[in-house]
Amino acid sequence: MERVIEFHKEGYNCAESVLKAFNEDTGLDIPVSMASPFGSGMTVGSTCGAITGTLMAVGALKGRNTSEEKNNSRTLTKEVTTKVKEKYGTLECIELKRKGVTCDEIIEYAYGLLKEHTK
Repeated sequence: MERVIEFHKEGYNCAESVLKAFNEDTGLDIPVSMASPFGSGMTVGSTCGAITGTLMAVGALKGRNTSEEKNNSRTLTKEVTTKVKEKYGTLECIELKRKGVTCDEIIEYAYGLLKEHTK
């Protein structure tokens, strides 16, 4: 079982699980607490926490710190969201659940997309 899924089984929400695994895989120290509000689609079934957690990691990798810098996170963000929509038809937690997509499945898929770009 992938570590990202183990974190979820330990009780971390989807977004926290992604950041925790990303930190472990990359040696970064992104505060996992930043992801706490994003589980269960921001607690209202909105954008899936696995996706928001993945995009937080994208920001840590490719984001900018000043307005003068180019925002290099946009291309990968679009790629991740497009691939999720192509595979599942939605980014919304509530819709994913209605389609029978488990948290573990979407966590594994979203994290896999991230790992493809961090090799």
